Amino acid sequence: MTSPLIIEAALNGTITKAQNPRVPLTPDEIARDVDACVAAGASVFHSHAQEPNIGKLNRKHSSALYIATLREIGKRHSGLVLYPTLPGAADGLTMADRYAHIAEIDDAALLRVAPLDPGTINFGRPDADGVPRHSVLKATSFDDVDYAFAFCRERKLGSALSIFEPGFLRLVLAHHRAGTLPRGSMVKFEFSDDWALFGLPSTELALDVYLEMLRGTEIPWMVSLRGGDVCRGTGLARAAIVRGGHVRVGIHDYAGARVPSNEELVAEVAALGRSLGREPATLEETSEILGLPSVRTAVR
Repeated sequence: MTSPLIIEAALNGTITKAQNPRVPLTPDEIARDVDACVAAGASVFHSHAQEPNIGKLNRKHSSALYIATLREIGKRHSGLVLYPTLPGAADGLTMADRYAHIAEIDDAALLRVAPLDPGTINFGRPDADGVPRHSVLKATSFDDVDYAFAFCRERKLGSALSIFEPGFLRLVLAHHRAGTLPRGSMVKFEFSDDWALFGLPSTELALDVYLEMLRGTEIPWMVSLRGGDVCRGTGLARAAIVRGGHVRVGIHDYAGARVPSNEELVAEVAALGRSLGREPATLEETSEILGLPSVRTAVR
């Protein structure tokens, strides 16, 4: 196995400084974290801009802090793949509303891929007594997916696709067969164990179910474990690496006894990849593996 390993770092999200003092929140903190994670082996990044509406899934998001962050990062890392979060569909938000900040970031020539959850999910967890009572509905209809894919094709953006359930992948594969999947798309298999009630558990058998569905497509893929430790706490990262896939880590996803930095989490999976014969992908190699369009330099 000699193909480079793409490592994605999910830098922040709903994690507060009280939960992990090492989480980067401001543009300067995020930029420094990106520098450290690139040096450790990461080449794809996911970040939330820490405004009051971020973490509240169903409100329209602003592009201002994303643009400030990406401009700072772009001074040192040309061609970096960093994509923002996406609000949910409640409260009457249309897909155009949900993608408004994406459009503004792309208008500033700072975006290479756009995020999408291609399906609908009850995103929640049990109470302390183990009974599931509270969730957030994250809804994306077939028409919403059509909008997002047309947006990416028109603007020559890749699509970062979070696969929370097998049905999400079936929809993506239907677009692949129809020729409407944007160039530069990558699927991310989102696993969860006891932390939340969605998707498949972080086992090799569950991963192989997804890979059987993906067989013959050559669509790049990676694994993510929400609310766990994908590298130390499970064999999921190793299973993905030996099967030719890629791995996402980061404070956004991590749960466990440690209080790690993003750099530490990236370095751990990079070391695991090297031990299995796969070096971390560079920014240039990542663009080639994903088939991303060329970096734009001019503002629209």
